[in-house]
Amino acid sequence: MTHDHLIAPATALTARAEYDTDWHVYIDDPAQGPLGYCTGTGPDDPFDPDAATRALEQDGWRVIGSWVKTPLTHEAPFTAAVEMAGA
Repeated sequence: MTHDHLIAPATALTARAEYDTDWHVYIDDPAQGPLGYCTGTGPDDPFDPDAATRALEQDGWRVIGSWVKTPLTHEAPFTAAVEMAGA
């Protein structure tokens, strides 16, 4: 049986993309605490997954798979599995 989706490793955390006055990405890292990164897009720009990925990469994070649009009931409109590069 094959799967057409990626399974994140056990060390992966969830990054949340949220819009305030512009797009930010947040990670609740158990070792470092809450982390936040500005994507550099906004105001009034649509979510840019490439910009969010670049913002995380600058601090040593790697996005596993792709950004996923979440249902309206979720805390953030987009999420992605992430891990520290080299983990």
